[in-house]
Amino acid sequence: MKEWFSSKELLSIAGMPSTIQGINRKARAEKWTARKRAGVRGKALEYHISSFSVEVKKALSIEEVSASYLVSPIEPLQLWITAFEQLSTNEQAIVSAWLMRNGIKDFMSFINKHKKDS
Repeated sequence: MKEWFSSKELLSIAGMPSTIQGINRKARAEKWTARKRAGVRGKALEYHISSFSVEVKKALSIEEVSASYLVSPIEPLQLWITAFEQLSTNEQAIVSAWLMRNGIKDFMSFINKHKKDS
């Protein structure tokens, strides 16, 4: 079972603050066990499940029915950022170099070409 959760992952949990800043403020006030997120620049932290209330632990457990989760729609820019952050450092460098070299116009042409091939 997963033990460490980012502020972003806790946003949709009932009883938790609705902003990342609110989650981080609550974590500091309640002295949650935290560690720096691996592979992320800046002060991004993730929090250990032992720091959460019983209700939050239940909501995070695998056994809970997924229909009971509140899911916020993801803004397109946030989706791109999240996808990019999932890449390794080397993969991020490759994607960045490709976009800088070819530009978004070529990227859209690439997508349109693959839509036609499907």
